[in-house]
Amino acid sequence: NLTRLIEKVQTERGLDLGQYRQAYVERRVASRLRTLDLHSYRQYVDYLDSHPDEYAALLSILTINVTDFDRDSEVYDIFRRRIIPNLLDEKLRRRNRLIRAWSAGCATGEEPYSMAMSFVEAMGKRADSFLLNVTGTDLDATALGVARTATYDIDHLKRIPKAHQVKYIETDGEVFHIKPEVARHVRFRQMNLFEGHPVSMYDVIFCRNVFIYFTREQQERILGMFWSALSRGGYLVLGRSEKLAPAIAEKLELIDGRERIYRKPTRP
Repeated sequence: NLTRLIEKVQTERGLDLGQYRQAYVERRVASRLRTLDLHSYRQYVDYLDSHPDEYAALLSILTINVTDFDRDSEVYDIFRRRIIPNLLDEKLRRRNRLIRAWSAGCATGEEPYSMAMSFVEAMGKRADSFLLNVTGTDLDATALGVARTATYDIDHLKRIPKAHQVKYIETDGEVFHIKPEVARHVRFRQMNLFEGHPVSMYDVIFCRNVFIYFTREQQERILGMFWSALSRGGYLVLGRSEKLAPAIAEKLELIDGRERIYRKPTRP
């Protein structure tokens, strides 16, 4: 019956639950069963037939949109002190104006906006010398709808550095907005990491705390895709709990082992 459920979700919504660890799928589905007072996968399959809106709830609980602005301050410290300055200097040296960054599994958008604020701050008066494009992708259309509004509850403001709050945030009662000078650099699109085809030549890819939900085989598949999408000299930032597959690890330079930051060599 679990197999039948997995096949049904893939047929109806294009999401292959077989790419997740089975124990993880069982835990997530069990949560929905308890909420709906159902007792078996078979009942849940029947429920999906009669309540198609349930697919959205299942998708949401599987993707677990846990995020925040400047999540893990140590990562952003390295990002701002080492990665961005190196990238900007290299872009100017090569006379290459375009900067592409990708937040894979961006949920409601806090990460790509944090990345964009960091870039805008670093560019400063040199902003006209660059074309910044930050892309946030996620499987959850509802989460992406929130991200596109660039509007968040005031409770989330505390994680944003004070300097960025002053320059790039506009408060409005119980919510705040990302100002246009940052938001205009950020775009969002729905994407399944196992099926989507990203733009190549990214300078930075953030994909943090996403791999833990997938099997080792699928992790290696995604990592291979990231390696192909990275430009020479580009950076890959993973979550602390995530490790590179050996086949990919030997093709990347380690920048920070604790924070799982890597760089694609500038030469083959």
